[in-house]
Amino acid sequence: MDAVNICLENIGEQPVDSLDNQQIQDARMAERTILEFHKEAQCCGWSWNTEFGVKFKPDATTKRIAVPPNAVEFSINQYQWNGRFQARGNQVYDMANKTYIIDPAEVPEVFADVVWLLSWDESPETFNRWTTIRAARVYSDRALGSEALFKYTMKDEQDAKAEVEKMELAQNHANILTGGMSQFPTYLPGTGLMNRRVSGGLAWF
Repeated sequence: MDAVNICLENIGEQPVDSLDNQQIQDARMAERTILEFHKEAQCCGWSWNTEFGVKFKPDATTKRIAVPPNAVEFSINQYQWNGRFQARGNQVYDMANKTYIIDPAEVPEVFADVVWLLSWDESPETFNRWTTIRAARVYSDRALGSEALFKYTMKDEQDAKAEVEKMELAQNHANILTGGMSQFPTYLPGTGLMNRRVSGGLAWF
């Protein structure tokens, strides 16, 4: 609600004391704008909403692996099954057998790197502040088309984003091996050797 009121105040409207009243069009538009950017920014994948090597098992009844609805990115470990499985829609697809049916006896589990879509309360305060300022800037431009307001909040947005990036660097412990936002948690040169194939006496990857 505080984020919605910031958007409203940015266009000179009175703040609201509840988001339950859907009759207030400006508040509804502000809330949609905030949620739009809150989701969009999380899709990039941050240290606090990304998990590596999450285990997923086929359902014993349906023999399908469901992609969680709050996963904005679902990347299956291509080395575990040599690229056999991939996410399609809300399920895992078996490219070798051309089916969504996965026999638990043959494939007991798959591992995936997941970027989760977290709620407002689960996200870091610095990220929420950046989202709020960003949404307020765009909201004022959409609602009023005010160039003055647009310029006034651009600097605030840049400062807020810098704080988010500062927090990310501190939490991610980036170095030359992890590469900061790399999708791999560390550098494992032995991984390629473990998954090599042998054909005609020659090893290939």
